[in-house]
Amino acid sequence: MLSLAALLAVALSAPAAQAQSKVQQPKFGDPVKGERRGGPLGLGIAIGAPTGVSGKVWMGDWMGLQFSAGGDLGSIGDFAGTIDYVVHIRPFNTATSEYSVPLYFGGGFVMSTNTQLGNGDIMLGPRGVAGLSVLVKELPTELFFEVAPSFLVYETVSWSMDGQIGVRYYF
Repeated sequence: MLSLAALLAVALSAPAAQAQSKVQQPKFGDPVKGERRGGPLGLGIAIGAPTGVSGKVWMGDWMGLQFSAGGDLGSIGDFAGTIDYVVHIRPFNTATSEYSVPLYFGGGFVMSTNTQLGNGDIMLGPRGVAGLSVLVKELPTELFFEVAPSFLVYETVSWSMDGQIGVRYYF
């Protein structure tokens, strides 16, 4: 009887076992996971609107600030620049740990000049952006595809549908 009481006392004083470990949610400023090599700054090239230099600064595992500057494809003498805040989600299971395919979406601003027509218009406005990245775990690179509807509100009211295909190298 004494051993049964001792066993019961030990069982009640032991901490409760947990069936699952707590999952840490990403927070602002968390480091980028091991889905790719390289640091948080990526620079590269892109073709589309604008065609030129493209960059991204990761601000944690699931958000970043991306930018681009260059000319509008097919419009000689034009210049455009963009800056976007983007959030990444990972809805695809790639069945391998060698690469991941996150989707991203966000918003930002676009600035474009129209020097080809000679009137020197500067167009500014908000834009939305949605895209897909391919991150290879063993390479410090990102291949990306994106579309960005823009609503231009300064000097002239207009809209445009921009997009880019590009690659970035991470330092």
